[in-house]
Amino acid sequence: MAKRNGYFQLQIDTGSISMKLFPPTEGGAEISLNDMMEYLNSVGIKEYDPKAIQASLDGLNAPKIIPIANQSSAPIPEKAKVQISQDRMYATIRLYPPSNGGKAFTKSDFAGEVSLAGIKCGVSDKVIDLLIATPVYCHDIVFAKGKPVREGHDAEIKYNFETNPLAKPKLNEDGTVDFHELNIFTRVEKNQLLATLIPEDPGEAGHDLFQNPVLPRKVKKKVLKCGRNIRYSEDRLQMFSEVSGDVRLEGDTVFVSDTYTVAADVDTSTGDITYSGNVVVNGNVRTGFKIHAEGDVQVKGVVEGAEIYAEGNIILARGIQGMTKGILEARGDIVTKFIESAKVKAGGNVRSGSILHSTVEAGSTILCEGRKSYVVGGTLSAKELVDVKTIGNEMESTTNVNLGVDASIMENLHAMQKEFEANKELLEAQVQVLLLFKKRIASGQQMTKDKLEAAKHAGDEKKRLDERQEELQKGIEGAKQEIAANTLGRLKVRDTAYPGVRLMISNSQYVVKTAMKYCQFRIRDGEVVAEAL
Repeated sequence: MAKRNGYFQLQIDTGSISMKLFPPTEGGAEISLNDMMEYLNSVGIKEYDPKAIQASLDGLNAPKIIPIANQSSAPIPEKAKVQISQDRMYATIRLYPPSNGGKAFTKSDFAGEVSLAGIKCGVSDKVIDLLIATPVYCHDIVFAKGKPVREGHDAEIKYNFETNPLAKPKLNEDGTVDFHELNIFTRVEKNQLLATLIPEDPGEAGHDLFQNPVLPRKVKKKVLKCGRNIRYSEDRLQMFSEVSGDVRLEGDTVFVSDTYTVAADVDTSTGDITYSGNVVVNGNVRTGFKIHAEGDVQVKGVVEGAEIYAEGNIILARGIQGMTKGILEARGDIVTKFIESAKVKAGGNVRSGSILHSTVEAGSTILCEGRKSYVVGGTLSAKELVDVKTIGNEMESTTNVNLGVDASIMENLHAMQKEFEANKELLEAQVQVLLLFKKRIASGQQMTKDKLEAAKHAGDEKKRLDERQEELQKGIEGAKQEIAANTLGRLKVRDTAYPGVRLMISNSQYVVKTAMKYCQFRIRDGEVVAEAL
């Protein structure tokens, strides 16, 4: 026997009404007292005993007839209850059998129920015909469905190259760092496929049972973006390299550049170098010369008091002996064997074997690694982490470490504070000029045209300075708040931190007063604390 819910059927006699109860089969749902009461109320039968009905329902395992009410009634036709889902995407119908002598449902009756519910589409004639032929009672049957929405997907770009290469030196077995074996370039060959665009799929709208549209979510569009030396396919869904060279991804734009190689030194024989791709110097970069590269810069010799700027990475196989004039600045990483008396700034990470009396800034991490690595003097600034073996020395050389905020924010703050203080003097001067003119006018002195113009100029200048001071004050407060909010910076010392090391995280300062071993410094409860590694 097929699975069926339990159901009931009115039996109408002269002066009395009974109910025939049918138990469920094959695990179907039992008859619900609430369902029965709702049905009786709907057909005008109200004088019944719910407790007596419930007692008859309990343990029902065979058909049973129970008395309901002592009243007369005309035969009751088959009834139906239509329910709409909350999202209005489907509807169910629940049939109740006719009483003895009552009229069964017809297709016209079904059409009336559909019209009464306001359903305009999605009705299944097959389900209705089946319910007319073989009705199923006290069971919710889905008989109408809206058209479901088909969700699309965002556009996607698949890159056929390493989009985030890291210039990481090789660590030898004896603990030394080999800065010669570096993989800083992502090589591509001419006609190589670089990227493929999978276009967005907008999806397809659906509608509910009342023919209201149901729209798919909005999808994100993308396009392939590239610099020179790259061509598109005809449908602009693929891009290929037109040269053999090096590829990199900056933001959402792909660049391919070939490499300019300097056979020996950058000196008077070459002059300054400005190149749209990568630059490789097989010799040294002499004092006073500059390199500007839109890609990476690799120097196999020593950088003296020179300046190197790269949109990518800077890799020095040996190091920089800057003589207070040397500058390294890269939007990516900077990797070098040593840094001495130089200014170094990286948008990403800085890796070095040693750092001596230098200013080093990193957008992420400063890592001083190697068996004999050390940091002495100068200032290190990193947003996330400074990881060193030894910092400071027994002579207690002042060594500053700033963590948790971009150095550019600190520079901007100092510049605004300096301008604010300078403007105070200028403002005072303009105020004195205006007071002098006011006294002269009060004393009855005649003002020449030149003096009136000078007074007007002083007033205009004071107004300009007042407005600028207000802008600076807001900028200073904003920078201070941003600095105070950055508390995630950390100094990790894998050997010794000597007295003279001054640490600043957010707005909290810590001064190392005694030598400390194997420790790290971080913010806890608003203060810089030292803890064991």
